[in-house]
Amino acid sequence: MTALRSVETLADPAWLAHRYDVRNDAIQFVRLPREARKNASFLYDQALIDSAPSKSVPRSELAFDGITPVPVHLIMHSGLAGSTLLTKALDIEGVATTFSEPPILTDLMSLKLANRGSREVSERIRSVLRILARPFEQGEVVVLKSGAVGNALAGDILSNWSESRALCLQSPLTIYLASVARKRTAGRVWGRQLFSTLASAQMTSLGFTSKELFAQTDLQITALAWLALHREMQAALSRFPGRVVALDSEKLLNSQEASIDAIGKFLSLDYDAEQVVANPILRRHSKTGEDFDSHKRARELDETFSIHGEEIDLVTQWIVKVAEAQGIVLDLPNRI
Repeated sequence: MTALRSVETLADPAWLAHRYDVRNDAIQFVRLPREARKNASFLYDQALIDSAPSKSVPRSELAFDGITPVPVHLIMHSGLAGSTLLTKALDIEGVATTFSEPPILTDLMSLKLANRGSREVSERIRSVLRILARPFEQGEVVVLKSGAVGNALAGDILSNWSESRALCLQSPLTIYLASVARKRTAGRVWGRQLFSTLASAQMTSLGFTSKELFAQTDLQITALAWLALHREMQAALSRFPGRVVALDSEKLLNSQEASIDAIGKFLSLDYDAEQVVANPILRRHSKTGEDFDSHKRARELDETFSIHGEEIDLVTQWIVKVAEAQGIVLDLPNRI
């Protein structure tokens, strides 16, 4: 690819930096216009990627002439907290371009884990982040919603741009466990898969041996995954005071306009919170597309607690002791 063509690729924000090819030090791009991204819940959706034009560009051939990266803000989250709907709602023309769990963040985390402390790796991470910092329109900022592993890149992202901010969106543990239990076997499998994903990224060192972990229940493992993600948020809040805030998922769901308004002010996004909340997307389930009914959700949670309440209470009490042993404070500071 010529230098001119590489400039053209970077100049067109529809070319999404999808994966990082570590072996060849190359960026795999897929062309996804704004509308295609808006209709997708997650950018790792293989069906979405398979239907899009793609190209691979060596990182050394990417020229940033005339390309001015913008501040990148980050949504860290525990999962099951409304982060996908929030990401879609914040994708507003003229205000922000959002990315929902681009898998290239996981690639960067794998690279970082394999080469801790390497100056060359730090430079690669910075250049890839710079490629992501291309909004669809001039005047927009970029908002990245990380995947589970991508939460651990908060320090790299916030260190690259002094203007960058991070929102830690967390579901309370009891609600989190109830949401998993309500999904029955599928939910419990999801919890174990989440823990496994975090373990592969070396994020689950919480004082247990492999034998001890094997003996734990599904909800215990799920709670440990929640605690591992909580620890990443706590670290970001501690390392970047004033640039990171926390928000409870229940406040986001039950006080949408006030929450959206507070988020906009924190991220310096120029929008009308009432208009954002009026977006029908905030009243649909992010994964199923079904209408969101807060009363139905409350009934389902009540039913779940009536069946699994004892188990949830026991696991919650246990995780408090685990957190104390690991020096993890369970109340996130700097809430909005």
